[in-house]
Parts: sequence; structure tokens; C-alpha cells
Amino acid sequence: MEQLQRPPIFSKGRIVFCVLLVALVLVGEIVLHLNHLDTWPAFACMIIFFYYHMDIKQIPHIIIGSFFGILQYPIILLFIKALAPSIGIFPAQLLYIGIFVGAIVLLKDHIPWVFNTNAFMLFFITAVAAKVPPGPQPVKWMAIQLIGGTALVLGVVGIQKIVAAITPQQPE
Repeated sequence: MEQLQRPPIFSKGRIVFCVLLVALVLVGEIVLHLNHLDTWPAFACMIIFFYYHMDIKQIPHIIIGSFFGILQYPIILLFIKALAPSIGIFPAQLLYIGIFVGAIVLLKDHIPWVFNTNAFMLFFITAVAAKVPPGPQPVKWMAIQLIGGTALVLGVVGIQKIVAAITPQQPE
């Protein structure tokens, strides 16, 4: 049986990528911290980008879908407020979640930048974050996600380009 050959841990490319990524993460943390901004909306995009194996074609899906996911929080609040008097808070919440998940399933192939798993993930994270003091701040979170998330993802793309430029390409 043929064994998979693993790249060396301490290859030049891996070390450069590691050092630059750690620097990017620390700079992102410092900038957000000094400006008293939540880190999770920006770093969620970076993590999702890694999940997609740093595929640049996925960047619009990540950024737009994540923004759309956070946007669901104020929308669900309005939905619940409108329907709660007639059907109750929890049934209204369940109805909205069902509609949202159903829309993702039905529209993911037609409007993939918006209706995707990134939207669902950020909707879920936002709902959890909204329960933590100081409480819901969806407009602020959307701005952090859009600006910070885009910057971090593009930073990773830049790191990839730097590593590609300084390391020899291996023949396939």
C-alpha cells in the first residue's frame, strides 16, 4: 500500500506562512481590541476561509453570506415581534428559523453568494453572541465582519502569494 508523503513541518513555506499568519492574527486582535470592537465577526470569516481550503473563489460566498447571516438577527426580532402576539415567541422563532433554513436549501444553487452555509453559521453565532453582555449589536457586528473579515481573508490571500513567491514550486 502506498503511503501518503507528508510535507515537512519545518519547510521554508510552512514557516513563512506560520509567522505571517500569526502576525496577521495578532495585528487583527490588537486593532480590534484597541478600538473596543468584537473580534468574532472578523475572525469567523478567516476561519471559514480556512475551512474552504483558502479557495479564493469562495471569498464572495464567505463575506456576503456571513453578512447576510448576521443581518438575520434584527430581521428575526422584527418577525418575532410581529407574530408573537398571535402565535407566541417560541413558535415565531421556530417559524423564522425554518423559513431561513428552507430558503438556504432552495436558493443555494441560485443565489449562492447569499444563501449558503456561511449565512447559517453566522446567524447561529450572532444569536449566541446576542445573549452575551453587552447584548445584541448587529449593525456593529456587520461592519466588523464586512471590513475586518474582508481584511483578514485578503491578508491570508496575501500571505499565500508571498509564500508562493519565495518558495520553489514542486512539480506534480
